[in-house]
Amino acid sequence: MAAAAVRRASTKFRAVDYLRVSTEEQVKGYGIAYTGKRTKRHIATKGWRHARTYADEGFSGSLEAHERPDLNRLMQDARQVPRPFDVVCVAEERAIGRAGRAFWPWVWELEDLGVFVAIVKGDYDNTTAEGRSRMRKAADRAEDERETIRERTQGGLQEKAEDGGYIGGKVPYGYRVINRGVRGESRLVIDDHQSCPVNCTAMHEAECLRDGRQCYVETRDWEEVAKSLNARGYRRRNGQPWGYHAARQQILSDIILEARQLFRGSHYVQRDADGKTTYGEPVTIKLDPIFTPDEVAELRSANQKPPRKPSTFRVYTLSGQIHSPCGKRYVGGGKGRRERQYRCQGRTAAYPGATTCECAYLRAEPIEQEAWKRIQHLLGDLGQLKAMAEDWLGYRSGSRVNFAERIAELDKQIAAQQKAVNITISVTAKQVAIEEELSEEESERRLAEVIAPLQQELTKLKRDRTDVASWQEESDDAEDRLTQLVQLAEMAQHRLHNMPLDKQQELMTVLNCEVTLIADLPQGRKGQPCALASWFSQRNMGVPLLTENAWEKVAPLIDWQPRNLSPRTVLAGILYKVRTDTPWKSVPSVFGSPATLQTYWTRWRRSGFWERAMEALADEPWTALPSPPSPKLTLRCLIEPQVLLESEGRPVESAAPGSPAARRPRRRPPPAARHPTPRCSRS
Repeated sequence: MAAAAVRRASTKFRAVDYLRVSTEEQVKGYGIAYTGKRTKRHIATKGWRHARTYADEGFSGSLEAHERPDLNRLMQDARQVPRPFDVVCVAEERAIGRAGRAFWPWVWELEDLGVFVAIVKGDYDNTTAEGRSRMRKAADRAEDERETIRERTQGGLQEKAEDGGYIGGKVPYGYRVINRGVRGESRLVIDDHQSCPVNCTAMHEAECLRDGRQCYVETRDWEEVAKSLNARGYRRRNGQPWGYHAARQQILSDIILEARQLFRGSHYVQRDADGKTTYGEPVTIKLDPIFTPDEVAELRSANQKPPRKPSTFRVYTLSGQIHSPCGKRYVGGGKGRRERQYRCQGRTAAYPGATTCECAYLRAEPIEQEAWKRIQHLLGDLGQLKAMAEDWLGYRSGSRVNFAERIAELDKQIAAQQKAVNITISVTAKQVAIEEELSEEESERRLAEVIAPLQQELTKLKRDRTDVASWQEESDDAEDRLTQLVQLAEMAQHRLHNMPLDKQQELMTVLNCEVTLIADLPQGRKGQPCALASWFSQRNMGVPLLTENAWEKVAPLIDWQPRNLSPRTVLAGILYKVRTDTPWKSVPSVFGSPATLQTYWTRWRRSGFWERAMEALADEPWTALPSPPSPKLTLRCLIEPQVLLESEGRPVESAAPGSPAARRPRRRPPPAARHPTPRCSRS
């Protein structure tokens, strides 16, 4: 009766359609207009009234709902009271997501809001129990097909790797593929004249490696190796000349030195909970060696270097994290300068003779201070951290699904289905027993055929329950993240104010900071830093004002009288220079020539007068040393509360005691997290 009432009411439904096509589908010609015709025709066929269209063109199905503008807007409208529509129509399930974890929570949330979902492909919707069952089975079939295709593909690659064949992907430098496209025959061979037709004049990669190895053994200088290879006409695969780093990387590659390629051996291969590869064991593919064993030993011996001395380089908290105007990054300027500065990587030639950039050196202190001030403000502001997390998790929009109710509902269905299986087995067994002419094997086969559909449905229900339980676990992990953000803000309030530079550098690295300067660059000083300003800054002193009272204190202490100038004028000029941060050559002529001022400042400092004079003026009015304007920059960083807390040696609290998240053992998320990590951006 209820289903019939729904059908009768369906003619009054207000329907909206959601359209999504990926970039790949756009290339094939399946645009929004093509998909929209199908959904609008379906709505008209059902007798529903079309209310609105929501469309996300060029968005991947792997994105969550809140990451697609119009789908996010659709959900916000669905939560309004009163609701502006009753049905959401989509062309097919994958318009919402490529897997059940994206599709079902979306459908369930709409159900909780009283909104139905209609699928054009297959002509079904969840306005009836029959439609809900069809929707679940269609999603299960799509998931099964996807897994089957993946297993077949990965299994074929495994078998090919074990036979030593070419498995696709990037070809190691020094090798090439023969019999490409011939099933079971494609392999890697050494790229030299021996593997090519007669009279080949090409520059072969293996011969480039051999010449480079010989040059390094003789010179022990990778810069010379790059020059030699370029002079002989060798080029990298991208057509660019060789640089010392690229030459060293290719010639000393493990693939070249050990003549082997590892399949499924990297850290990025998909693995199960026990750390084993999902689609097959790692395979070592043996290759023909480019170097002989003696040549490899000779190269390794030549590349051995004495132990490095302890580094004396200064700490640069943002090294490699500042974007340069030329597209490179700024790194620490090294230990040769008295003032810490950042140097653009573009100033180093990529290969001998290459052009370099003219990006200015940057003073390290003002940029680091400004970035650190923003980090302190960000991590210490609990309200802002929670707002960022809530936006990321979708809490503000009310995007919450009661997974516990879904699990309880599935438990009831599983119990009912299990009972149906048991009853069917009992009844069928009695019927088979009455038919005496059946053999034991025929009886067992008859029984299996009868219960197979029921058992299959039971298996699917159990799998659905496992999926929902995993989604609930992810939701609980989100609750953990909010708890960790509170801890992070508390830690920041106590630890970040007096943190030394080396610890600041570690934290900046963990945060994966990216700095972009958006105004005039705070360029580093050319030549040596100002010794006069350094004298005051090292003693944490201000610059005194030379009033009448101050001059009366200083005049009796003067031990070196200037010629043709009053000592008061010279002293006033020196204090003017440091107070205004004016270069010596730009000090007004009223104080005398710049050379005279510099000479007497040096003499007074060496004689001890300067020290005594500044001590005498310690109680006089003074002004602070001029500080450079704060650089205008944008700062982007990646916030992982658990990683930050653990890096500070703090125990990470979980959710409230007794919650599902609190009962689970703490585990670190995998490298490829399912949810994007919130990024902060501050101007």
